[in-house]
Amino acid sequence: MKTKDEKGFPHISVMRDEVLDSYKDMQLKVFYDGTLGAGGHAEAILEAHPEIEIYIGCDQDKSALEIAKQRLSKYSDKMRFVHGNFSDLDKHLLDLRIEEVDGFFLT
Repeated sequence: MKTKDEKGFPHISVMRDEVLDSYKDMQLKVFYDGTLGAGGHAEAILEAHPEIEIYIGCDQDKSALEIAKQRLSKYSDKMRFVHGNFSDLDKHLLDLRIEEVDGFFLT
């Protein structure tokens, strides 16, 4: 049996509060998530930081990206989904014409 969160999405984000504490006193405009997965941490970060203008979610798993797109649909204007590996961060930012990020996350 697969684990689902309270909204019915697969995977429950662990250490959610600790992740949010890491960015508590920061102003984030551009954020890069190199391991987006099903989008649980992304959802929490976006809820806690409405000032985010661009949230780049990267994952190698196409199925996970599709789940994240559904989960994060209310943030679609801010989201940039990237199918790939975070090791190609420079290329992803170049492709998106982004010069710098204010926050970065890998799990």
